Parts: sequence; C-alpha cells; structure tokens
Amino acid sequence: MNKLTNSIVKLLSIFCVIVITGLTLIVFIQVFSRFIKYSIPGTEELARLLIVWLTFLGSSLAIYEKMHLGVRYFVGLVSINKQKKIDFFIHILMILFFSVLVFYGFKLTMSTVATTSPALQISMAIFYGVIPISSLFSIYFIIVNMINPSHSRQGEATL
Repeated sequence: MNKLTNSIVKLLSIFCVIVITGLTLIVFIQVFSRFIKYSIPGTEELARLLIVWLTFLGSSLAIYEKMHLGVRYFVGLVSINKQKKIDFFIHILMILFFSVLVFYGFKLTMSTVATTSPALQISMAIFYGVIPISSLFSIYFIIVNMINPSHSRQGEATL
C-alpha cells in the first residue's frame, strides 16, 4: 500500500507541476497578446480549467501531506485516547463528505458530457470530472492515514 500511495502522490505532484507551469505560460501569453492588441481566444477558459484542476488535485495532496487547515486547540485539551477517537470520527466525517462529492460529482460530470464550453468547445465534463477524481484520491489518503496514523502532526497547519 505504501508503494501505491507513493506512486499516486508522485503522479499527482507531477501533474500539479505541469498544470501550474501551463497556467503560468497561458496567463503570460494572454497578457502579452493583449499588450499587442490581440486577444487569443480560449486562453481565459483554459486558465480557468487549469485552476479548477489544480485546486482540487492540490487539495487531495494537502490531505496526504496533512497541510489542510485544522483547529486542534480543543482536541489538545482532552486525553490522548479521546484525541484518537475524535480523529477517527473526523476521518469518518471526511470520508462521508468526499463520498457525497464522488456521487454527486459523477452525476454532474455525466450530465454535462454533451455540453461544450463556449470558447474551447470541449466537453464541460472535463471541467467537472476533477470533482469525483480528486474526491476518490482524498478518500484513499484519509483511509491510508487511518490505517497508518503518523503521531507527529508536523505537516498540519493548526490554529
């Protein structure tokens, strides 16, 4: 499971680097083309698509790295045993939330397959498809964390 997890993390990281590089390039081209009084059609829409994918897949990576925002002050006031129970309950709630996103994200994606975007003329399912995909990755990372919890919460941003 560790090898699979590392492969998924590496794949997502590489994809996010490619997306942010492409996003930077597209926005640069867009700004430059407006400077010379010629706007390239579709660049705004493509930039929006890349931001959506980067946001959702980046959030899945944040769950793996435990870089998501967490308020641990009140949890830290109880015993270690109760902290583990609270963490387990939070993980179950997160799995339920992402399961809802998988279900309704898939329904939304399937309902938009025939709809095309205005500028690029690509299926809107490409825009919405990241919702169930990233939610599945998030569920996987949460389950991995439940099976092999790391006691050091170094990566987690806490308040």
